[in-house]
Amino acid sequence: MRPRLHILSLALVILLVLAGPAAAADHSGALFGKYWEQFLEYWQASFKKQNGVVLLVLGLGAVALLIITRSGKWQK
Repeated sequence: MRPRLHILSLALVILLVLAGPAAAADHSGALFGKYWEQFLEYWQASFKKQNGVVLLVLGLGAVALLIITRSGKWQK
């Protein structure tokens, strides 16, 4: 029982020592928070710049892919 207590207390000390720098870090955003915000802003701006023909072709392609994959003709 005694060695187990030593191992647990050692693990607790290591955890507290290693968690110190993380606790002192800047908490301005969550993990990947700014990345996802910039990712969404980029693609929203990209779709706003596209003309209607490109979006229509992409939409038709998505519908066609959905129809092809959902139809039973491809399964035997």
